[in-house]
Amino acid sequence: LRYDEACAAAGYHHSQVRVSNTKQRLLPPFYSGRNSEGTMQFADAGIPRNPVVLRALNQARKVVNAIIRRHGLPMAVNIEMARDLSRPLDERNRIKKEQEEYRGRNERDKAEFLHQFPHASLPRGKDLEKWRLYREQQGKCAYSLRPITIERLLDAGYVEVDHALPYSRSFDDSKNNKVLVLTSENRNKGNRTPYEYLEGASDSPRWQAFTAWVEGNKSYRLAKRSRLLRKHFGRDEAREFRDRNLNDTRYICRFFKNYVEQHLQLATESEAKRCVVLSGQMTAFLRARWGLVKIRSQSDRHHALDAAVVAACTHGMVKRLADHARKKELEQVRAGFVDAETGEIIDPARFDLLNRHFPEPWLHFHHELDARINMDDPVQLRAEMQKLGTYTDAELTELKPLFVSRAVQRRFIGAVHEQTIRSAKHLPKGKSAVRTPLQKLKLADLERIVGDTHSHNHAMISLLRARLEAHGNDGKKAFAEPVYKPSSTGNRGPEIKKVKLLTTQNNGIWVRNGVADLGPMLHVNIFRHGKSIGVEPVYLARKSSQIKPHPTPDGARFVCSLTKNDYVEIIINNTLHQGYFVMFESDGRMTLRAHDQPQPDKNYFRRSIASASSIVKYHVDVMGRRYQATEEKTWAGVA
Repeated sequence: LRYDEACAAAGYHHSQVRVSNTKQRLLPPFYSGRNSEGTMQFADAGIPRNPVVLRALNQARKVVNAIIRRHGLPMAVNIEMARDLSRPLDERNRIKKEQEEYRGRNERDKAEFLHQFPHASLPRGKDLEKWRLYREQQGKCAYSLRPITIERLLDAGYVEVDHALPYSRSFDDSKNNKVLVLTSENRNKGNRTPYEYLEGASDSPRWQAFTAWVEGNKSYRLAKRSRLLRKHFGRDEAREFRDRNLNDTRYICRFFKNYVEQHLQLATESEAKRCVVLSGQMTAFLRARWGLVKIRSQSDRHHALDAAVVAACTHGMVKRLADHARKKELEQVRAGFVDAETGEIIDPARFDLLNRHFPEPWLHFHHELDARINMDDPVQLRAEMQKLGTYTDAELTELKPLFVSRAVQRRFIGAVHEQTIRSAKHLPKGKSAVRTPLQKLKLADLERIVGDTHSHNHAMISLLRARLEAHGNDGKKAFAEPVYKPSSTGNRGPEIKKVKLLTTQNNGIWVRNGVADLGPMLHVNIFRHGKSIGVEPVYLARKSSQIKPHPTPDGARFVCSLTKNDYVEIIINNTLHQGYFVMFESDGRMTLRAHDQPQPDKNYFRRSIASASSIVKYHVDVMGRRYQATEEKTWAGVA
């Protein structure tokens, strides 16, 4: 039998994992224990082995179990998973880089928009989208190919943004599925694809012109071309698109959904039969419908916003969205949204219609969610929630502001030292020498070449400088062609591939008569010596093997150790500083991160803590509750 048939014959679905036939109050662990060699053993062969996926699944399991321990069995479980969890690190880094580039382009687009439309206010999202598509399409209507008058671009009813593959059939709201068209063309196209609207089946002149225009547009990526020129988009293809855009079908999401459905016991009064699994597409729709603004760059609180929206969604809402979109395209649906920038309802009549299909989960949902996410003063928060009349006195007493929990990154394995072995000949001067390829050289490096003051090296350094200056200080271009050492006899000398550069060497480890940089820092030990605080970095390499280990003063008292994402409170000059530990620098400065900062910001806290009068470490659980850490024992390394 095929695999799926064999699974069905064995009594279960091919995408489900059979670990246990009994449902439990808490989600069981993915490991059954350790074998005789001490290696962790998975509870079932179907559990993912990808370390990134497994780490995410473990965190999700911890969160679910923590919620159940505090609040009891759930009525239902709704899940939204990030789409890139199962992607390799290099791909996730590439995506992050693209997102940063997109933010930069977005700021440039806004500046160009205001230059083009000086009398317009700050660009609204819809107007900016039209402006981008106008430029991408070289000022032409995508379907008729007629010029679009730039002066009328923002006029109501002149042009519209259309979904090439109709939203009601694809649920694809990505920019790769959007084009700018004259309003009349959009009305005539209706619920058809460009291939159907332009009579592609008969290879009409309009379809031929459209095809040539799309293929000749260098601004279009392959993903957009494939949507615009797609010929077959029947019922099966449309269902594939809808499934892909409304439900995250990646394995990690399916696995966790099945794991929850198979193992987790729901509350006795629950009528839920299965989890609701959402993609970001559905969450974004509901956010916009309920007038919620998500700004990733401001803080990590937006995750709580999404969690509330995900929790409020139902299977019925997913179906109603499909039914509603079949009748009206997304631009018309969005006429009922609250404008996130102005707070105005764009079309009151359509808003009333949407309110019947997608009502707020409960009265004052928007106001309550905004306060619970953004208010940091517990007294103010409790007073605001008391006005709603839905909280008991006991609930108000326990109510606390939102606090972002971060997983502590403890590291007990890794490289003891870096791979590059450097010459220790110049170590008494605090320097080491390392052979460096010419392609990595910059003009500033020429002064650090070993023996740069020797007369017999002057000609070689002059040659390297001339090459770099001629190629704009780009080593790859400057030394693409071989370089030969100048000779006083006029003969060609040996080829130069690398040169020795001197670098500062304040610490490191002795390796084979040379020195290498230490491996990654594991954590830092905090000591008090008299009235001052000392910080000692801890590496896998023992102190005895390090060239300049940080000494611990006699009589110093160990306070605590700090690992990345440990939470700490520090009092300096009677001022309280608090945050997650990020890093410690060789010059004695420590960096902390605010609990909700999306990225560490050195402007938040980056200073020496030597004069601190108090430093207290806290543990933060997955529910964001803080507990003062108990007394610890020092740990100095193992290698």
